[in-house]
Amino acid sequence: MSRALALLLLPGLLGASGPADTLTVLYEVSGVRVIQRYAPASDIVAVRLYLLGGTQQLTERTAGIEALLLRASGLGTELFPGAEAHRAMDRTGSIVTLEPELDWTVFGFTGLAADLDAAWSVFADRLLHPTLSEQGVAQARARLLSDARRRYTEPDARLTAIAMQALFRSHPYALDPEGTETSLASLTVADLKTYAREQIVTSRMLLAIVGNVTRAHAESLVTATLGRLPRGSYRWTLPQAPARAKPRWLIEHRLIPTTYLLGLFAGPPPTSHSYWAFRVATALLSSELHHAIRSERGLSYAAFAPYRDGAIPVGGAYVSTPKPDKALMLMVDQIRELRDQPLDYFGLSRFIDSFGFDYLAENATSAGQADFLARAELYLGGYQQGDEFSKRLHSVSPDDILRVTGQYMAAIQYAYLGDTTRMHGHW
Repeated sequence: MSRALALLLLPGLLGASGPADTLTVLYEVSGVRVIQRYAPASDIVAVRLYLLGGTQQLTERTAGIEALLLRASGLGTELFPGAEAHRAMDRTGSIVTLEPELDWTVFGFTGLAADLDAAWSVFADRLLHPTLSEQGVAQARARLLSDARRRYTEPDARLTAIAMQALFRSHPYALDPEGTETSLASLTVADLKTYAREQIVTSRMLLAIVGNVTRAHAESLVTATLGRLPRGSYRWTLPQAPARAKPRWLIEHRLIPTTYLLGLFAGPPPTSHSYWAFRVATALLSSELHHAIRSERGLSYAAFAPYRDGAIPVGGAYVSTPKPDKALMLMVDQIRELRDQPLDYFGLSRFIDSFGFDYLAENATSAGQADFLARAELYLGGYQQGDEFSKRLHSVSPDDILRVTGQYMAAIQYAYLGDTTRMHGHW
C-alpha cells in the first residue's frame, strides 16, 4: 500500500499532524455505546460488537462459554431456524467475525453497505433470540472441541497456551477464552441459556461501525434490536497486573526433529507512557531476533518477538530450531543488547517511522479501523486518544527502550517443547 493511499484511508489515525477526524462520533442509543465512523466513499461496512469482560467473566469450568453460545447461535434463531441463519448471512456475502479474546469477545460482520439491513437482521437475532437446541449446541461444541484439541497438541499453539498459563498464574489471563476440552465438554444447554439471559446485556456492549452508514440508520438498527436487551449492571475495568513471578522453564520432552522455544513477558498497561516504549522495544527485539538467528546464522525458519496487545500487553521471543542451545543464547544476547546498549536517536526515529506506518496501514480497512477505534476507547479512555498514536510512538527515547527492556524483559517465562538432550545443559 502506498503512503498516499494510507493517508486517504486513515483519517483520524495519523496523530496530531494528520487530518482532523470529523467523521467519528461516540454516542449511546437504547443503552448501547456506539463508536461510528462515517465513510461515505467506502461500500464496505464493518460492524464489530465488543462483549466486554473476556476472561474476567470466566472460571475454569466456564472457559469458552461465550464462544460456545455465539457459535451455537449460528445454528438456529427465532427468525432463522436451523441452518437458515447461515444461509441468510451467506446470501448477503457478508463475512462473520467471532473472536473470543482475553479482554472481550468480538462478534460482528463485514459486508456491503447495500446488504447491511439483511446482515444485521441475522447478526442481531443471534444475540436476541438464539434457539440453543441440543442438536445445535452439540454441533457447535464439536467444532470448538476440535479446535481445543489442536490448540493443546500442535507444537506452536500448545507452546503459547502453556507459556501464557505460566506467565499469568492465578490471573484471569491464564484462562482460555476459547475453552479447554474439559470446560467445553461440561457446559450444558441450561448453562448457555442462563449465561445468555444474565450476560448478554447492553452494559457489556461497545458497538463499532465503520463504513457508508449514516448515524440515523445505525441508531434505528440498534433501537429495534440490541436496544431491547436488558441493561444489566456491568462496568468495564482493566484487569489487575499479574503478580511478578521468578523466571522459570516449562519443559515438554518430545523426540521430534524441531525444537519449539518461546519466552513470554508481560508489559505495562496502555495508560502508561511505558506502554509505547514497550511496544517499540518488542518490535525492535523481533527485528534483531530475525536477523541474528535466521538471516545471519540460518538456525531457524521462524525467529521473532510475538506481541499480543491487551489491557496487559504480552511480548516474547520465539524460535523453532534444530539447535535450541545456540538459538537460546542468541535470544538472551539480543535482549541484553537492548537493555545495555543505547540506541542511536536517529536510527530509533527511522525505525519508529517504519513501524508506525506499517501498523496504521494494516488498520486501513473498515474492520481494522473499527478495531482501532474500539481499542482506543477501551484501553486509552477515549477513541480520540487513538489520534495520538504517532505522537506517542515518536515520544519514545533511547533511554525509554533501555528502561522498559530492563524492567519488563527480565522476568521471562520460558516454554520448551522438543528433545531436551539438544540443550546440552544450556537452561
